[in-house]
This record gives sequence, structure tokens and C-alpha cells, in this order.
Amino acid sequence: MQNEARLLHVTGTVQGVGFRPFIYRLAKSHGLSGYVKNLGNHVEILIEGKRANLESFLNNLPEKKPPLARIKKIKINIVSFSGLPEFIIIQSEEGTFENSIIPPDTAICEECRREIFDSSSRYYHYPFTVCTNCGPRYTTVRTLPYDRENTTMADFPLCEDCEVEYTNPFNRRYHAQPFCCPECGPEIWLSDAQGKVFEKNYEAIVKASDLLEQGSILSIKGFGGFHIACNARKEDPVKELRRRLGRPEQPFAVMAKDTAVVESFAELRDGDRRCLTSSRRPITVLPKSKAFKLAESVSPNLHNIGVMLPYTGIQSLLFDLVPDSVYVMTSANLPGRPMVIENKEALEKLKGIADFHLLHNRVIANRNDDTVIRVVNGQKAFIRRSRGFVPEPIELPFEVEAVAGIGAEMNSTITLAKGNLAYISQYIGNTSHIETFRYHSEVFQHLVQLTGIEPLKWGCDLHPSFNTTRFAISRGEEKALRIQHHYAHILALMADNSLPEDSRVLGIALDGVGYGEDGTVWGGEILGTSYFGYKRLGHLLPQSMPGGDLAVKIPGRMVLGMLSGKLGEAELEKLPLYFPRGRQEFSAVAQQLRRKINVTVSSSAGRVLDAAAALLGICQVRTYEGEPAMKLESAAKKSLQKPDLPLVFKKEGKAGTPVLDTTELLLGVYEYSGGKYSPEDLAFAVEENLAKGIAEITITLAAKKGFEKVGLSGGVAYNDHITSCIAGTVKEAGFEFLTHRRVPCGDGCISFGQAIAAGLATDSEGTL
Repeated sequence: MQNEARLLHVTGTVQGVGFRPFIYRLAKSHGLSGYVKNLGNHVEILIEGKRANLESFLNNLPEKKPPLARIKKIKINIVSFSGLPEFIIIQSEEGTFENSIIPPDTAICEECRREIFDSSSRYYHYPFTVCTNCGPRYTTVRTLPYDRENTTMADFPLCEDCEVEYTNPFNRRYHAQPFCCPECGPEIWLSDAQGKVFEKNYEAIVKASDLLEQGSILSIKGFGGFHIACNARKEDPVKELRRRLGRPEQPFAVMAKDTAVVESFAELRDGDRRCLTSSRRPITVLPKSKAFKLAESVSPNLHNIGVMLPYTGIQSLLFDLVPDSVYVMTSANLPGRPMVIENKEALEKLKGIADFHLLHNRVIANRNDDTVIRVVNGQKAFIRRSRGFVPEPIELPFEVEAVAGIGAEMNSTITLAKGNLAYISQYIGNTSHIETFRYHSEVFQHLVQLTGIEPLKWGCDLHPSFNTTRFAISRGEEKALRIQHHYAHILALMADNSLPEDSRVLGIALDGVGYGEDGTVWGGEILGTSYFGYKRLGHLLPQSMPGGDLAVKIPGRMVLGMLSGKLGEAELEKLPLYFPRGRQEFSAVAQQLRRKINVTVSSSAGRVLDAAAALLGICQVRTYEGEPAMKLESAAKKSLQKPDLPLVFKKEGKAGTPVLDTTELLLGVYEYSGGKYSPEDLAFAVEENLAKGIAEITITLAAKKGFEKVGLSGGVAYNDHITSCIAGTVKEAGFEFLTHRRVPCGDGCISFGQAIAAGLATDSEGTL
């Protein structure tokens, strides 16, 4: 049989995953000659041999690929046979073909984990043990191609023994760039709050375990930043950590050794279990079990808790020492600010917070917070998409020119897109803080460097005062397009569901705040949407927010704003609401409403839920983002009666636009309060009626306007009760219902939607 040759170009996640040695072994097993090499952003393969062997190789390639590899496309060309004597691996070269990128960080694999607990292994008790199938990737990379000299591991030249493994194509550590051993790799040590070192190596981990069990608070350096840890089974250290961080109520995530320990305090359904135990190891939000055997202050007044399993060697060794331990593992940062990543920074910024520091000397090139996932309406929903997923691209159902989406203000991300791939950055945070905004700029530059995408157009928020908006306009100038916040939500939803370019969706966007085209605050919107524009077809009734942002922090103000037209001042004063300055503040708010001074108007769904939580005595002060609504959901979960109360009616707005009258919703809560229904029952009724009211308006509009698909986006979409109710009602009426699958429902998806809008815009400037 005559010899033939094929030239392959493979794109996708094919760097840093053992792809070249896999190709080498596969070619050898099929008796083929040729070569494999990286070209900076894809892999080139030349194979030569008998046709049957070539075809068998091509069939096996996608079927037997390494576990972390993701093949997007294989382009095959027939080329002339050149008679190469053997198959070889060629050193990486610079090149351009199509977008490809390194894989995300993944948890330590079982083979490496076994080695660190094997006393006969040279990796025994060494916490930085990794191979091509596991370990840090994105957090170590400085530039492409993904070779050791371009990562933070360049600081650790390989010893002779490691060099043998690293250069052997049949070894699972062949060209594993983070690979090292105790002789040549990073070191770990334990210091006190002043930086004085008193334990090193495995003994540092043993001592850290003892300190945690005794009630100390530690910072622990990981892949993409620092965690702050304490014993989650004891009230005193958790309460002390809250005091030191100034986080009186915001829930802490916890870490446990395995699912058996997790089941001692949380419920594990099949979907939750898959998320929790995957190689990506996200924080998974789980329902608390009836026998909740953790400190109540870990997740106060909530029905659920964020949980993750160990994903680093340090964590695996730590939890092996006390197998039933559960530790708080919260990001080492102030709310909305970047996570701490440097040893010196930890000693300075965590002074007065951490008693001790478990440190190592591997540099973190890229901050990367933990991913957070919750199962909502039976499907996985990203609350935060970061470690374990970034910088994995999202495939688009169409092609766009090189564009950037710069993100919103809160929970910000950045998106770069070109062709049919979009790269969404890790979670950045609240860019109104100057420190976070600087980090935002750093992430942008690094993402441009890694992807090679130089934006031709820039999508940003409609709000003129956002730092992100200013950033886009300063960089993109006339190429910057300002995209309405909720339109960006629905565009992200459409692309997330791979809808083609000519699609139409009736989108429901429910969240806390977004700048509207009429200059008011939007947040409860029903938008007729295509990729090329939208129309506001319905919304929640705009409500008064006396004091603007103060009504967000003190939701009792929202109650007065919503009910002041229905109840007299004497009745309002009797409501069980909290104001920091007591009656004096109540009188000031009442006066603001009468005179319409410093009163913002908002159609926000989030503010309605906040008001209901305050009126029912569930949450009177917001100490973290989404707190009143989250506690309202938890209260509703406890409802025993689950009453079917008619709390809402609809009315027509301007030009026949349907408007959901949320004043009547809250008035109904007031009228039923103090009777046979508990606050938990009324919390359930609020969510049920709000969801059904929105769904019914949407169904009417969809039928009238000819929409076949209805979708939901925004932070309220994380509420399982509201989302399930809307979804069930919409599907029962015969419409297809869409939710997010690959990107967050909240503002983490905004940059993605902005990039889509800019990428498909026919005009080089303007507002969409």
C-alpha cells in the first residue's frame, strides 16, 4: 500500500494538557512518522505512513485525547509524502492561525494525590506535585506560547531527576510546565503575623492544621490568590473573623475533605455532586441539611451554603490531617476589591485579620477567584465564572470582528472576541474602587496579550459615570458603543444559548440596577430583542427610592417609597421598619417623598424584593450585595402553607405598555401581615406572585408580538423559586424558555453581551 501524508492544524485547548506527547505516543502506536509542534496559538501535526494507519490515527485522536484537552477544530490537508524517518516533537514556535489558548487551572489529579501520600514516592508530602493532567495553568502564565520559560515556574530550574521525566514523551509529566519536586520546586513555610518564619515544608502544614483546630485565623496562599481560613465548626473563630473583616452577615464559603464530610452539613443532589467533585472544583452552593453541624454564623439566616473540595496539594495535605474538619475558605480581600496575591501584600493588608500565614514562593501571575455555581431550576448557573473555567473560550454561533466588552461596574468582567470565539476574563469585582479599576486595566492588557485580539470596536455600559465606560471611550474613542445594561444581559443570554444571528427573543431582565435610556434606574424589564436592537415592551412599575443609594442600604426607605401613596403617614410610621436615626430619619424620608427631593425612580425587581424583606422583618439593613433578597428566598423556603394569595394586579402604562404594579404587591403583604400567615408564608407569596405576574405579562406579549422564545437574565435569576415559577408558567403556555448555561446570570455576563453588540453593530458609533 502506498504511503501518504496529512498535515493537521488543531485548535482549541491543546496547550499545557499533554497534547504533544499524546500525539507522539498515538503516532508511534500506529507506526507513523512526522512531527508535532506548537505554533503559539494552535498545534501543527504532520503524519506520514500507510492510509489505513493514517485513518486509524485520525479516528483515535478526538476519542483518546488527554482529559484536559478541548478540541475545537481539526483542519486536515493532503500533502506530499516526504519520507521522514521517525515521529518527533518539535520545540514551540511563534505563529498565527486561529485562536487557541491555555487551559484553566484544575484540581490535583488522583495519581498525583496518591504520590503525595505515598511514603516511597519522591513527591511524598510535597504540596506542589502536578502533572500534565492537573495543577495551575492560567495563574502561572505570563505570555504565550505556553512553555516553562514563559511561566512563573521559570524561577525554578528543573533538577536532574525532574529533567528526565520532563523530557520523556512516555511520562505523564512530559512538558508539564508547573512540574517540579522538593529538590527544585517552590517552598512552603508558616509565619506569624509579622512575617517571622517558624515552620517549613510539610511541618508548616501540620502546624497550620493545629492552629486552625485551636481557633486561629490563617491566610493560605493558593493557585490564584490567598484564602483566609478558620475552623467552621466553632462559633468563636467565625465570629472573630467577621469582626476583623467587617462582614457581619455575608456568607462564608467552606471547604471539606470529601463529599462524606459535606453530607454532614449539606444536601447533595446529583447535579450538585457533579459540580462539587469535578476537576474544576468550584464553590457549589448547596442546601443546608437539617442536621447542620457547622457554626450558624458561617451562613447566617440563609438556607444554603457555598462548599468546595480541596483542589491544591496544600489543601489535600491539610485536610488529611483532620479528616472531618471543615474550614472557612474565603477570598483574602475586602468586598469588591482584588484578592491578595503577594506574600508582602498579605503581611501588610491582612495585618489585624490573619494570626498566621501559610506562604509559598511561587509567583501568581494572574489573580483568579474561586468559581461559584448554584443549581437553579435543575440547571447549573454561574454566580461567578473564574478559576477552573477562565480562560476557556465561549464558542459563538456566528463570527464577529475583533471586539472588546468592558463590563459593568459591579461584578465586572472583560470579554475579548474575534471570529467565533469569545474569551471572558476572571471575576474582577467592583470597579468603582480605584484599586479594582487598576486591576481591571491589568486584566484587559493581559487578555489582549494572551489572545492576540486587538479590539476594533468597544462595547461599554450606557452609564456615563462608570469607570469602565470612561475606559472604553478613552481607548476606543469613536469606536466605543454604549450598550444599555439590560439589553447586554439579553444579548449575552442569546449568544450563551447559541442562537443564530437572525434570532428574536422576548427577554426578561431582573436585577438591582441598570441605567435606562430614559435616565431612570431600570431593573425589571421585558425587552423584545434581536442581535441588532431592542424595544422595551413591558416593565415593573417605577418606584420612588428616597435618598437614592440609601434606599438600597436601608430597605425600609424603599417600603415608604412604595407605600406612601397608599397609606397615610401615621400608618407608615407604625410599620415595623428600621431606620438608623429612628423617628428623625422616618420624618426626613417622609418629607423627601412629599417634596420629591433627592428621590430616584427605579423599576428594579431587586428593590421590590428588598422592600418585601424589610416589611416582613426579614432583613432591615443591607450589609452585602443581594442580602435582603437572599434572606427573603431563604425565608420563603421555610413556608409551611405556601399560600396562593392574589397580591398583584397589572395595569397599562404609557402607549399601552404593560406594567406590573408592585405597589399592590407590597400593599397585599401589609394587609395580610399579622394574621394567620407567617412572614415565611408571605415571603413565599411575594416571590410566587411577582414571578407569575412577570410570566403572565411576558406570555401575553410573546403571543401578541410573535415571539417563540422567552429568556431570563439578571441577578434575580439566581432565585430558584422565582426562576422555576417563571420557567414553568412560560413553558406551560407553549413557549421555549432560555436561561444561562455557560456565563453568569448576573453582571458577570454584561461584558459578553457588550462584545456581542459591538461585534455585530453595523454603525461604528452610537448607543444600542
